[in-house]
Amino acid sequence: MKIQKLNEDSSWMWEFDGLKIMVDPWFTPSQIDLHPLFSEQFHLQKQPDPALLDRPDFIFISHPFSDHCNKETLLQFDPKIPIIAKKSILNKIRKWQHFKELIALHHAPFKISLISNRSIFDPVHEAYLIESNNVKLLYAPHGSKVRVFPKVDIVITTTTTYRLPFWLGGTINLGLQNALSLKECCGARHLIGSHDEQKRGTGLVERLAKKNYPEDSEGCIHLEVGKMISF
Repeated sequence: MKIQKLNEDSSWMWEFDGLKIMVDPWFTPSQIDLHPLFSEQFHLQKQPDPALLDRPDFIFISHPFSDHCNKETLLQFDPKIPIIAKKSILNKIRKWQHFKELIALHHAPFKISLISNRSIFDPVHEAYLIESNNVKLLYAPHGSKVRVFPKVDIVITTTTTYRLPFWLGGTINLGLQNALSLKECCGARHLIGSHDEQKRGTGLVERLAKKNYPEDSEGCIHLEVGKMISF
């Protein structure tokens, strides 16, 4: 399995079993939740040009939020590229009338399983188990509150803590200790940081947010943008 980091946030290219899977592409300068006065976040670094990236065989979207499911970015991709996501996300993308093929998780051309605490009040901390012929990977971009996990080789998750008041969702990114706990619970050999970009924010959410970016995240691999690691 090859893992390439496409930006400082949570956009990736995974290569395994002869497939290239692009994950959560967000390459526009900013993303808005509901309204700019509520929340807008800006990348601080130059973003990839979708036209210059390797063409993926599939695009996987993990969450419905606009920093994962970014309409402005996704509409720059060839509509013939199939999208893989859970049903509620596919329903959102279907309304754009752009992509020709939308694939539910259980019909994906590789094994992918949703791992959730099954709370309708917590869609943020869902994780995904991806199984290739040789490697098992857990992708939990915000962390996870699930206590029992299958054994995996690689965990990709956040080391950042991002807290909001409970009425805005509470702790969104669960931080370094959760990341290390996931690695231990899964018996993973490798922990890779994701969703740790120090973005500029505006709006109500930014004024209320409390963030912590750990200076020392020993035991976690932080890839540079554009770099690829093989397992």
